[in-house]
Amino acid sequence: MNKSITVSCVINDKENEIVLSYETQVFGDTHKIVCSVVGNTIPNWLQLRKFEMASLKEKNKYIPLFNEINNGKNMATVLFIDKAYTDIMASEKLKILDMAGDVEKVKE
Repeated sequence: MNKSITVSCVINDKENEIVLSYETQVFGDTHKIVCSVVGNTIPNWLQLRKFEMASLKEKNKYIPLFNEINNGKNMATVLFIDKAYTDIMASEKLKILDMAGDVEKVKE
């Protein structure tokens, strides 16, 4: 089932709102989000029209997994993908375990 979300981010001092269509998939303890940019045009800085983000579920919290394909792009694209991940996880009311071991608060 595809869902959609609008991700707002500031790139080069300009506010951008990008609509994504996404689907979540669960394979055991692995949670994957597959995203596609909605529409025919995308900003020049966004180097991917389609991307995936994965997490490992541990005790009802999610640990983001590194994806070399996403991180091989420009910094603006990497930051946008991180923002999209955070926004989607909040929208789905899923808790992210940060690197310090603390759970980020889910937006209500």
